Amino acid sequence: MIRPLHLVLLMLAWVPALAQQTIYEETRVPYKKEFYGGISAHGDGWGVHFYRGTYTTARDRRLLGVELVGMKHPKEIKSFNPYYEDSRGYFYGKSNSFLILRPTYGGKHQITDKIRRTGVEVNYVWGIGPSIGLLKPVYLQIGKPDQIPYESIVIERYDPRIHDVQNIYGRATWFRGVGEMGIYPGAFGRFGFNFEYASQTSGIKALEMGVGMDAYPQVIPIMVEEEGVENKQFFFQFYLALQFGKKTIQ
Repeated sequence: MIRPLHLVLLMLAWVPALAQQTIYEETRVPYKKEFYGGISAHGDGWGVHFYRGTYTTARDRRLLGVELVGMKHPKEIKSFNPYYEDSRGYFYGKSNSFLILRPTYGGKHQITDKIRRTGVEVNYVWGIGPSIGLLKPVYLQIGKPDQIPYESIVIERYDPRIHDVQNIYGRATWFRGVGEMGIYPGAFGRFGFNFEYASQTSGIKALEMGVGMDAYPQVIPIMVEEEGVENKQFFFQFYLALQFGKKTIQ
């Protein structure tokens, strides 16, 4: 038999836990929007993104956003001029840098809610939209004449027919050639899981992981195609993203 004193002590032990759960539930409010941004990494590069979410139900959000992603070729290997210690590294055979701009429409669906402040909310997310490829020509610092030591350094657009390891001093600034960008329209889609762990109910701190693909109607010429090097038109990636933001009631 449970003695009255024991029963009282047991009830007193339960009160803090119940109070914490009740406090958390009482601070929950029906949010209408959320705003968050973050950085991402994938097998062939990096990215930044910003999203606005609108609650359509208690568990579902409609997402509108934009992503900017850098895409490398798997055969990119950084090289250095061995005769000049202050030279900048470059990627031999790389003729263009490739960026992707993704205006995105998507959704987020809550799978499990937090049961405590230190818990994790699990969602699945998806997104689709145009994949706007931006191809920027690569410019290099070229030594003149083609022998060491160089008498002068000039900046030229990379041309594999005349530029090689004998006369490449290093890479020029990335912004050289921005005005010559070419546009390659395509489409993309992604699907992932989002783990939101902010301790404040109005805050967003999340880790997201998933898969995505960018597809284009033509091959994207990032590298000079030589033996064993081929460019592609379909870019499949696994990605990992870190996100921060907030939820609002208006």
